[in-house]
Amino acid sequence: MKSEAPDDDDLRSWKWLQRLINTLGEHGMSSEESSVKNGIENVLRVKKLEWRKNINKELEIVDLQHILDKDIFCSQGSKPLPRKRAPDNPISSRAPVVGLPMALYDDAWILQLMERQREKLEISKAPFPWMKVVAT
Repeated sequence: MKSEAPDDDDLRSWKWLQRLINTLGEHGMSSEESSVKNGIENVLRVKKLEWRKNINKELEIVDLQHILDKDIFCSQGSKPLPRKRAPDNPISSRAPVVGLPMALYDDAWILQLMERQREKLEISKAPFPWMKVVAT
């Protein structure tokens, strides 16, 4: 994986992804529902969080690395299943996480909120610079 800037390395990209996931926390991650693909393979359909910025590409990089580098991840627990992130997946009923930086909320979702609803989010003024990362 490389960031789009030519002088950045993998470590910087992974640290940024770790910060993204840690900042969102457990409640900022989508839940999943199981489905069967062609009666053969179990697939997890990732529910959409309407309030969260679309980070599907970033999460797919993490998922892909988990599959490619099985030897560095803990082998305990259930085997990782493929995740399907698609526009027709169901919408999560998970409430928005309070106190995130503005960059982690979906712009269109924020715009449709009333002022009082935005205040309840207690949006952090801390900057969260965005980094474009790509898998290589």
